[in-house]
Amino acid sequence: MPTESLTARVSAACRAMALSAGLIGGAVLPASAGEAEVETIEAVYADPAAAGARFSEGFLQAVPLAQIAEIVESMRARYGPAAAVREEAGGYAIETASHRIPVEIALDAEGRITGLFFRAALPLGGDITETLAAISELPGTVSYLVRSGDAVLHGRNGGEKLAVGSAFKLGILKVLIDDIAVGKRKWEDVVRLQAQDKSLPSGTLQRYPDGSPFTLHTLAAAMIANSDNTATDVLIRVLGAERIAETLGLDALPTTRAFFTLKADGALAARYRENPAERADILAGLAGRPLPDPVRASVHHTPGVEWYVDAATLCELALSVREADVFALNPGPVNAGRWAGVAFKGGSEAGVLNLTAALTGHDRRSRCVSLTVNSDTTIDETRVAELFAALAEQLAAPGD
Repeated sequence: MPTESLTARVSAACRAMALSAGLIGGAVLPASAGEAEVETIEAVYADPAAAGARFSEGFLQAVPLAQIAEIVESMRARYGPAAAVREEAGGYAIETASHRIPVEIALDAEGRITGLFFRAALPLGGDITETLAAISELPGTVSYLVRSGDAVLHGRNGGEKLAVGSAFKLGILKVLIDDIAVGKRKWEDVVRLQAQDKSLPSGTLQRYPDGSPFTLHTLAAAMIANSDNTATDVLIRVLGAERIAETLGLDALPTTRAFFTLKADGALAARYRENPAERADILAGLAGRPLPDPVRASVHHTPGVEWYVDAATLCELALSVREADVFALNPGPVNAGRWAGVAFKGGSEAGVLNLTAALTGHDRRSRCVSLTVNSDTTIDETRVAELFAALAEQLAAPGD
């Protein structure tokens, strides 16, 4: 599906909230400081099954203890036991023999956990050359681009158009922001949900009744932070598919609903792939079709049925919209505490993974990292997230 993936299997059904080592609780949390937080992290990481009393009742209602234990135990199996837990900018970090795992935690007045967020683990030691070498060794077709300002620092297949999943939504945000900049629209403008806008998850807006009102800001925030596909399709309808396609360098722009419909119909997908001149007409003909069976729509990447965008374009888009406040909700696997601003968007379906982030340093200089993997086999999303997070960490200036 065109969504970001939760690499620790927090929710296999909704792979869109944040791409990280693991998400529990569903939100980025304010940093807190104190021995109680350190001791709580140590206890949960050491024996999550025995730590039930350390979680608030509301937290356990949202995420059962068995699921928490599964996530933490998979991390311990991958990275080993904790050697130390330390405070750091933006929260805390678990240090194992081989990795550092950034952690955000929130405790209530009784010292019980109300929020817990594990970010992508970072390998200890090494430099950007070693990280890029490891990325180049990933199975499948790999493309990456690392920019500082206008200068390309590192790249591999940076101009090759690969499937990028929901990262194409950066193009929608760019068109929306351009319209707002010239006074054509306002963030507070209200749009009503139509039946034909409703898509499959990720996201939740498809559950709302027809006619539900949403501001453009609400739709953009849902599209970027939660990768909400229905919010995305509303914005495509409002802004115009042709304009967005041109921004992305595409000859046609499927909505997410059309994408799922094509994937669920092999004959139609083949026709779409093999007849570029007919794509606009094919997409127009899908408008009246009902939503497909989610199982049939979730098959491995279907060549030709996707959004094919090169890393150079994704970086250009991310840098151009990086000041939008909708990015504050989800920094992805990047350690946001190291940066003044993080504008992250990723995308995935089976066989497709993209991570893109425009980063603003405390020195106000801008950087961008975009990494795409397309593969005929299962992608190790945790490994890719680790390497992406390491790149972002290695790009940060000493003062960041």
